[in-house]
Amino acid sequence: MTNTLPKKSLIYIIFVSFLAIAILAYTVLIMDWSQIDWLPVLVFLVIIILADLFPVTLPHGGKVSVSFATIAASILLFQPLIVILISVTLELFLLIKEDERIKHLFNVLQYTVSTGVAALTYRVLSPSIADFSISHIPAFILAIVTIFLLNTTLVTLILAFTKKDNPYAIWLINLKWATPTFISMVPLGALIAVIYINIGFWGLVLFLLPLVIARHSFQSYINMRETFLDTIKSLSLAIDAKDPYTKGHSSRVAEYVTSITRELKWPEDRAEFLHYIALIHDVGKVTVPEHILKKESMLTNEENDIMKKHSFAGSEVIKEVKFFSGGSDIIKHHHERWDGSGYPDQIKGEDIPEGARILAVADAFDAMTTNRPYRKALEPNDALTELQECAGTQFDPKVVEAFVQLYPKNSFNLEQNRDQEMSKKNQSAFFSPDTLN
Repeated sequence: MTNTLPKKSLIYIIFVSFLAIAILAYTVLIMDWSQIDWLPVLVFLVIIILADLFPVTLPHGGKVSVSFATIAASILLFQPLIVILISVTLELFLLIKEDERIKHLFNVLQYTVSTGVAALTYRVLSPSIADFSISHIPAFILAIVTIFLLNTTLVTLILAFTKKDNPYAIWLINLKWATPTFISMVPLGALIAVIYINIGFWGLVLFLLPLVIARHSFQSYINMRETFLDTIKSLSLAIDAKDPYTKGHSSRVAEYVTSITRELKWPEDRAEFLHYIALIHDVGKVTVPEHILKKESMLTNEENDIMKKHSFAGSEVIKEVKFFSGGSDIIKHHHERWDGSGYPDQIKGEDIPEGARILAVADAFDAMTTNRPYRKALEPNDALTELQECAGTQFDPKVVEAFVQLYPKNSFNLEQNRDQEMSKKNQSAFFSPDTLN
């Protein structure tokens, strides 16, 4: 399947391969085989395989499992080569068994690099094995930070190269969701090591239950988030369905908005928030009579006045929803104009929320490039020209410039199928790629 991967992905995998081989060779060279106790190694292998068989999918491309606690404990208890062996066992099995071999091969490589470097770091600073006390904590923390940064960075880069997406954007979003789990797994890993040192085999067996509970809690949190966001998408579809001439409008606007925010270097969490606001920016249309929405000719002045109320109505609908705190004003003012002649409050310039100014450009572009009963859609280049001509009067010039710059280099794939919903990227406690095939 390697022929389906972009050239950058293949070069990157080769680079990581050399790193992994070098680290593996060094850990073999320094291995003291006389110190191996195979029983705890086998127990750790069983625990990590069970944990990895039930991973949690993160929002933007990758999976995470509570096996990180086991990895953290193994760094304290075993030599670096054993730590690597424990971390890659399941992926080696899947590499042989499953079809998506390139994905599992990369996981073997990136686990070898991240766990190998972390284990070596700990051994340099705390050479003793199967011992853990307060004096070992700084070395342990440094090892954990090392494995976390290497693991997330290596996976983020392969996802970015394969999807041809912004690596920083992927890294930030997944970091947001993976970090709490990694942090919660660190003390759990230390506790596993301490229990084994002081109690032995049966202590590990008894510790399986907290791992199961930790995994269940994280999965429940992700499921609750996804359910809420799925509700937003369903609401967006329902809004568009109410107006037969704007089917798919909200999802297209949301994609344009996301691209603009990234072009303007917005923080990824703000960009993601505005994406969801864009999905429901026309929620106020539920208050507009259907005979106006479905009218096949130009609206009268009276009908247009009724239609203009939808932005204020939309802001009222969502202002009590905690998740959308701050989004109410964006929806309310997305039809304001830069020169102050818009609605509902005739505010102008930078008094208009920046999110509303971005939404206005995306909304107008999609409206111009969509067929309506009373006019045909403009070609994208003509619509871009129209945006430029209205910059400084209707639209924020900075936002228009950003959109005009990004549009040619972004593969929106919207002209090929205007009615197709934007597909949401699904992504990573241990982090591994989920979309590499």
